Amino acid sequence: MSGLKARLSWGIPISIGVIVLLSLDISGVGSGWGVRILTFLFGVCACLEGVALASDKRRDAVIGVGLFVGLFVAFVSDGAQSLLGWDSIPSYLLMGIPLFLAPLITELVPEISGRPARRILHAILVAVWLVLPVLACVAVDSDPLGAHILLCALVMVKGSDTGGYIVGRSVGRIPLHPISPRKTVEGLLGAIGASVLAGAIYSYALADPGFPVSQACFIGVLVALAGQLTDLQESALKRAAGVKDSGRTIPGLGGVLDMMDSLILTIPLVFWLRTLWY
Repeated sequence: MSGLKARLSWGIPISIGVIVLLSLDISGVGSGWGVRILTFLFGVCACLEGVALASDKRRDAVIGVGLFVGLFVAFVSDGAQSLLGWDSIPSYLLMGIPLFLAPLITELVPEISGRPARRILHAILVAVWLVLPVLACVAVDSDPLGAHILLCALVMVKGSDTGGYIVGRSVGRIPLHPISPRKTVEGLLGAIGASVLAGAIYSYALADPGFPVSQACFIGVLVALAGQLTDLQESALKRAAGVKDSGRTIPGLGGVLDMMDSLILTIPLVFWLRTLWY
């Protein structure tokens, strides 16, 4: 369980920092900037790693991160949102586009070597792939419960990751998918159980009629399944790039992209579901 120890030794401090920033927004002190700062920093780091999976050229990194920052700034600015039509974009696109971009990026990676145009295309696709979940995090501010929903989603995702890891390593026997040989069906069931439990506890403690325990449990199941899907997508991307981790930023967790891969689809999914309900 040395891997779990490394995960916890870095994951717990990072989680505490995330909770502190989100708590500023929940208390009203942060006025939404806690979420914006948090998602911007994680998003930029993940974008750098995503571009670097297929290109070590500084130009490509600048293009990818530049596009990411430009889209982020355009979205968080109210005036730019109206000007560019962000506020009229259907919320389901925030969920659907990352789902389909990941396989496209994975297929492109082996064809990039020695082709500058394809490296630039890769950088652009990575920026769009990663900025949409980040924008979904910011958009959650429009939810009646605001940052509470984002924090609950993060708790469910990390609970799912930890539960899946512990159960999979302890009793996992049946392989889930050849893309990620260490993942097992038992681990998936553990991930679902942990996600549902985390959501139920958060909802019960929050005691808000706008977020009943039944809704939290339902979202918890979908969060665990979506998290496994995006984790497999990122595993396929890393395999295509010939690397084990997206980076070495965080010991035990790999890179920032490795740490947030489960959020790429789950956060837009939660935002979409809450939009349907309210």
